[in-house]
Amino acid sequence: MRRRAGNAVRISSAKEGTRILNNLPGLYPTEDWHAVYWAVDRHGGLRQHEVTIQLPAGLADLCAPIPVGYNGCVQMVRRWGVAIYPSLLEELGFDLETVVRSAPDRYANTPEGYLRAALDITHFDLPGFFIIASDEHPLLMYAPDGSLKGSYVRWRTYLGALAFLATDGKVNSGFLRLAQEAHDTYQQAVAYLQEALARQRPEAN
Repeated sequence: MRRRAGNAVRISSAKEGTRILNNLPGLYPTEDWHAVYWAVDRHGGLRQHEVTIQLPAGLADLCAPIPVGYNGCVQMVRRWGVAIYPSLLEELGFDLETVVRSAPDRYANTPEGYLRAALDITHFDLPGFFIIASDEHPLLMYAPDGSLKGSYVRWRTYLGALAFLATDGKVNSGFLRLAQEAHDTYQQAVAYLQEALARQRPEAN
């Protein structure tokens, strides 16, 4: 599955039900990481997902175990999925040249081609309509030995996703501070937007 260029709130290209993610299968040795995360569907339903992400072999050795809330190897989470720090490829001594030359139909032998390859190796669309990541619903990345070596909690809360969906993108905020400092108000807003989305469903009209 190829990673598509786009902004932070584009829809993921990953098919629902996909269990193993590798944008360039067969082009380099990999190791299996276990990702656990939450996504909101188009009607506001919240569900936990689990997938295997195949990262370059040896990458886990570069990342120290972390507590939840520290990034570790995770650069960011966006609506479409997760990104690992591309700089880890350089630390690993990863052979980007071989990947580029093995896929001339995908990558030009130019700096831009090398950058595209690096992003395809480290950026993954995840199954789910709107991926979220917050203190309440963190994204967690477990290395092959089971240790937590990546997490992210500073993207969108459940409320943030609901607000985006209910307003067709007009409200685009994480509501992270509200979730931390005014939890009762946060929960009331969640309930209100859940009802609003339920009213928007075709069968409700």
